[in-house]
Amino acid sequence: MAWKEHSKKISELKESNTAIDMKVRERLDEITSKTADKDVAISLEFLKKHLHLEKDDDGAIEELKFHLGLEGDTRYSVIKDDKNQSIYVYFTKKEG
Repeated sequence: MAWKEHSKKISELKESNTAIDMKVRERLDEITSKTADKDVAISLEFLKKHLHLEKDDDGAIEELKFHLGLEGDTRYSVIKDDKNQSIYVYFTKKEG
């Protein structure tokens, strides 16, 4: 049965995904707590790797938006470095 080589237990997938999600939340919390409302922007390329985000820029930004929506008190903005066309993200805390 060739399909068995390409299968995983659902419980293992859920457990693995939960562990990854928790690690992402911890990393994102650390980044936002240290950089929000400061004069610093972080490379989207770094965030994609460090936070296990989608490889596509638009997908990564949407996923980041989702994670920040769960957190609730942090916003993000995107700024482009015209020198090398790279994308950076900076964070701000919502007021009130």
